[in-house]
Amino acid sequence: MSKISEWFLIFTVVLFLPLFCSAQHAKYVDPFLGTDGGGNTFPGATLPFGMIKAGPDTDGNHANSGWTANGLINGFSQTHVSGTGGGPKYGNVLIQATTGEVLPSDSSSARANERATAGYYGVALTRYGIDAEIAASRRSAIYRFTYPAADKANLFFDMGHCLTTSPTNGEQQTVTTSAIKIISATEIEGSTTVTGGWNKQPNTYTVFFYAITDTPAESMGTWLNGAMKPGSLVQDEVSGGKSGAWFSFHTHAGQVVHMKLGISFISVELAKASVTSEIPAFDFSSTRTEAEKVWDKALASISIDGASADDLHEFYSAIYHTMLMPTDRTGENPVYQSTEPYYDDFYTIWDTFRSSSPLLTIIAQDRQTDIVRALVDMYRHEGWLPDGRSGNYNGRTQGGSDADMEIVDAYLKHLPNIDWQTAYAAVIKDAEVTSPNQLKEGRDDLDDWRRLGYLTIEGTDRPGSKTMEYAANDYAIALFAKGLGKEDDYKKYLQRASNWKNIWDADATDKGFTGFIWPRHRDGTWKANFNPLLSASWRSDSFYEGNSWTYSTYVPQDVAGLIRASGGDARFVQRMDAFFDVPGLYDVGNEPGFLAPYLYIWAGRPDATQSHVRTILARSYHLGPKGLPGNDDSGAMSSWYAFGKMGFYPNAAQDVYLIGSPAFKRVTIHLANGQKFVIETIGNAATQPYIATATWNGHPYNRAWFTHEELMNGGTLRFIMSTTPTQWGSTGPPPSLSQQ
Repeated sequence: MSKISEWFLIFTVVLFLPLFCSAQHAKYVDPFLGTDGGGNTFPGATLPFGMIKAGPDTDGNHANSGWTANGLINGFSQTHVSGTGGGPKYGNVLIQATTGEVLPSDSSSARANERATAGYYGVALTRYGIDAEIAASRRSAIYRFTYPAADKANLFFDMGHCLTTSPTNGEQQTVTTSAIKIISATEIEGSTTVTGGWNKQPNTYTVFFYAITDTPAESMGTWLNGAMKPGSLVQDEVSGGKSGAWFSFHTHAGQVVHMKLGISFISVELAKASVTSEIPAFDFSSTRTEAEKVWDKALASISIDGASADDLHEFYSAIYHTMLMPTDRTGENPVYQSTEPYYDDFYTIWDTFRSSSPLLTIIAQDRQTDIVRALVDMYRHEGWLPDGRSGNYNGRTQGGSDADMEIVDAYLKHLPNIDWQTAYAAVIKDAEVTSPNQLKEGRDDLDDWRRLGYLTIEGTDRPGSKTMEYAANDYAIALFAKGLGKEDDYKKYLQRASNWKNIWDADATDKGFTGFIWPRHRDGTWKANFNPLLSASWRSDSFYEGNSWTYSTYVPQDVAGLIRASGGDARFVQRMDAFFDVPGLYDVGNEPGFLAPYLYIWAGRPDATQSHVRTILARSYHLGPKGLPGNDDSGAMSSWYAFGKMGFYPNAAQDVYLIGSPAFKRVTIHLANGQKFVIETIGNAATQPYIATATWNGHPYNRAWFTHEELMNGGTLRFIMSTTPTQWGSTGPPPSLSQQ
């Protein structure tokens, strides 16, 4: 080989080595995983925490993702949430491609060849012979419509559309105002204003759009409330009116029409600025490729070796789901002006504080820092922290004041550049000031909480679950106070953190076990007719999304105290075995049970944790549209899976991680400080769920837990796995309140 050839080879390798070595994890993402069977994940095109979520809306619109497994496609709207339950939200600025006569009221189509990858969605509209594709940027998207030969190939813009459902649940969305304007044969703008929806509050939001096509329309027109007006260019803002417009083209077979569209929650001008800056040309392929690169970068913080293709698809789809919400709307805040980050669609923190937020703290520290800063800024400008928020408006709370948990988790894990003094004032307000509208924000029944040490049936709804949650919230505040040197506050909230004991009915029995959480009246008497399987509801006088069996395990601040109340280690283990083994008791599909499989560690039985986590993962999570055990809840279900497969799980709002059963040969987490945290296993087959021995950086490691500081210091945690239970990690339990 000549010297020139050698130097050329070296130059080529050096130049392209980063490409060869760069992680390509986006290829493993399946946006359809969890879309069906109640998972409600969003299958359309978006970027990490992207403001635009462009995807199909189908008949029924029963899921807030807009997508259902069956039914016609009504079109493609630009705003959605992912994995949520409850009433509808969004589904704004609907686009639909058709052929033939312009019939906005009858434009739906059956579908075929539906496909999606990270940042991309495509489908064939079989009624029209049109192939529709979408690629996303942050606040804009580009559409590629491949038409058949047609004298009239149409593109509709429907401002009267939003996701709807039965009006009986009090969460119906209604289009209150809409407007549209055709600027030229290739440009169109408009807005839609919607009131109501999931928050169950009288909130209103407006979505503006600006769209450009690469093909001039040969004819056009507008409509208002179904009345067609060919040649019309403007439908001015009409209160209560449902307006829209269309472009029509003459197309030959296989002709492509591109349309790019930007949205804004503030103005048409910002929508136009977004689409022209983010997608300057009508280059669909490059937009799609760039979206894949953005997702690759977001997913690259975790590398996995020794996993099957199916495992990789499940795992990276889970991480992907964790990065769909909340929505980054920095610079798009119509409520107040601020230079701080702004995020919306916290849907809800009650779900995400347990697993999603702690996962982002590890793999996307800058992002989680911005999210917490946004929460603190909401308090700064609006006076309360949200538990849920969507459409730039707080609501609904699920029970506790769970932004407290997310903020304290960030504080204890030393996230940078956060105004901790204002954050502390925010959580203290939650703890001390009764909310005028607890369904919207804050806590209620605080007089009973302070005076009696529990929430009463007369004082609030869901008093059983709320008492358990308030106690955990106050423990988080106690840790925050201690860190800031506020000793009196620390003692006060530490005492309140034990209030769960005040609704522990030591005489209640079920299935041979004694002692359960149960609501009480204000006079101290217990709710009549103890039923440990009582179903939860929004206006229940007992629990929310869980029964007494579930909430009788939810004391994350004092598991040691819970074990004593349950009869000691051996009896607690028997109780937990029954919880998992008796059908109908444990449900991983509801977040209050997330921590439960890891409680064995406090009782000296980490082997039981290892076995149950493996079993739950195998039984409840799968590939495919029905691959999740319940609503993904903004990535909460998916992040629980990701932690379970990696082999550890956070006790949220504390700095402790609990070791489960690592399922991969090697997991490498690339940390924000430049360190690497590596989890390795020798033997991790389905028949080897148990940990025999462990080392950390080559030294024997015998605890079934570790701290965030230890994780951030990096290093390698290596496990030798076993087919049979062992005594590894059975001594030295994690911290508990009653041990302080």
